[in-house]
Amino acid sequence: MREIGLITLNSIKNNLRLKIVLIVYITVTIICVLGITIAFCFFLIAPEMKTGMPDRSELELYLGVIMYTTCFLCLGVNLNSFAFQSMTREKSRGNIESLLATPLEIKNIWIAKSIAIFLPGLILGEFLTLIALVVINYIYFVPVVGFILNPWSAVSSFLVVPLIYLCMDLLVYFVGLTGKPATGNIIAQVFLSAMIPLIINLAVRGILDIASWSFALINLGVAAAIIIPIIFLQPRFTREKIVLSR
Repeated sequence: MREIGLITLNSIKNNLRLKIVLIVYITVTIICVLGITIAFCFFLIAPEMKTGMPDRSELELYLGVIMYTTCFLCLGVNLNSFAFQSMTREKSRGNIESLLATPLEIKNIWIAKSIAIFLPGLILGEFLTLIALVVINYIYFVPVVGFILNPWSAVSSFLVVPLIYLCMDLLVYFVGLTGKPATGNIIAQVFLSAMIPLIINLAVRGILDIASWSFALINLGVAAAIIIPIIFLQPRFTREKIVLSR
């Protein structure tokens, strides 16, 4: 554990030195989050609040979608922004080979590098999700129906989404270490660009209820589905494979 902690801290410091990437990440994330939040508030929440007797279940659904997509975007854009740059730079500079030449276990290096990518996105994701929850409540809900927070929406947004992206980070870094960083980056891009529109469309159409235990369970299934390929690919995770993948 101590080895993982030291590598993680050092990797986070190195990643944060990518100033341009950091600025782009924060800017893109805030623009995307604001766009989705404003759209839901303007087209769905505000009209529902003007009905005189707003449907609390509908409000929970809309707020749940905003919270879920906010955390998902923060973690997803973070992975897309830093994983490729980090892996490419470390491979080109020989940093990975230097670590492999030490007594450190390969799995510890992989886990630490993955966590280093994951943590900044987690912090921003949890923070912006909490901000969205509080601000929307006090602007729209509290004066009329009181504070709204569905427990299952909170579980999905604050706990299960980070779990999904922790698994994604492990998968993307695994692919990047044993193959090409670009391949891992493609996986991250496809996952983010496919999941967000899918979840929003299914939720708005009433096919998925984000404010339900079944939705949280589906997301746990997604996390499990991401981890399964890693389990089957474990035999490929050797020092020789990583070195030759450069």
